[in-house]
Amino acid sequence: MLFLPLSRVISQLGLQDSLYSLMLVYPSFTVPFATWLMMGFFKTIPRDLEDAALIDGCSRLAALRRIVFPISLPGILTVVIFTFSLVMNEFVYAVTFISSSHQRTLSAGVPTDLIRGDLFQWGAIAAAVLIPSIPLALLYNLFLNRFIAGFTGGAFR
Repeated sequence: MLFLPLSRVISQLGLQDSLYSLMLVYPSFTVPFATWLMMGFFKTIPRDLEDAALIDGCSRLAALRRIVFPISLPGILTVVIFTFSLVMNEFVYAVTFISSSHQRTLSAGVPTDLIRGDLFQWGAIAAAVLIPSIPLALLYNLFLNRFIAGFTGGAFR
């Protein structure tokens, strides 16, 4: 449903064949996805913790900064990583809005530039698939302890 109106907006703004078109388009599906994930996570935070902070003398902003934000950090990190994964694997918009080979994203460039008819360059394809997975794996590994602490922390509150 978003594809046709977004392609018209990209065309009218003159952003065809530029990465700016993707920077304009990607929030159209990442923001609702991130909002939906965060809503579920914020619903699990007990309201009593914020109320206790308010009774102890914190302002609403201080309670948000000292209580809610540290508890919701694993959820925020999860949303960031899932959104990053979603954008890295997005194909349709990248193929449609970027036509030149030197501007393409990795997910669009691998199948369009490394496959020529019946000739598959398997070594190059395997390397191109491995490259974007490395930062993603490092990101998951870097925040793994924080995820586990956040997910299991609800059992002890």
